[in-house]
Amino acid sequence: MVRQVEQRVADLEDTKNQVETTTSWFQSELEDLQIKLDEMENRSRRSNLRFVGVPEEMEAGSSVIKVVSELIGKIILPDRAKQKGDVSIMRAHRVPFVRPVNSKYPCTILVNLGDFRIKEQIIFQTREVRKFKLDDSSSFRVFLDMSVAAAHRRREFVGPIDDFKRLGALTGIVQLAKLKVLYKGQAKVFQNVQEARNFLEHVKKQGNS
Repeated sequence: MVRQVEQRVADLEDTKNQVETTTSWFQSELEDLQIKLDEMENRSRRSNLRFVGVPEEMEAGSSVIKVVSELIGKIILPDRAKQKGDVSIMRAHRVPFVRPVNSKYPCTILVNLGDFRIKEQIIFQTREVRKFKLDDSSSFRVFLDMSVAAAHRRREFVGPIDDFKRLGALTGIVQLAKLKVLYKGQAKVFQNVQEARNFLEHVKKQGNS
């Protein structure tokens, strides 16, 4: 009887281990799929930008595309507009289409540009000018359009970026949500916040040794 119980317990332990192994495998597969889906989503947004703070009244008697075209040509990239003319805009619309009743802010404009290089020029300009003035009382900002997961990863890097800056390092976000650091003449790219923290901890230990 005792041997039967012991065998039964051993069988249950084996089954438990098999279930844990299978669960771990499925979890790993799920994480890989989530990463691939996120990459696909962000790739589909590659030529997108978000214009935040543009008054909805500007569209009176006009269209969203025309408003965005004028903002780019007259305010964001005026020099380029003088040389090459209007920017190709594939699509532009407000998100959401109707402003919520309890919101006092204009809906964001989601823009899809025909030329990815123009998007890069605009983003470069936003590093120099955080807010673009429309008049004395209003302004707007331009941001990358990205998945929720990518936006979350970028926010996670805020703390490590401050720590790296205190060390005298140069930092920047690349490929939407990876942290690039130039420290003591060496460039490093961190895929996630934990990699950045591990490196900072390593630097701290070296400093204390």
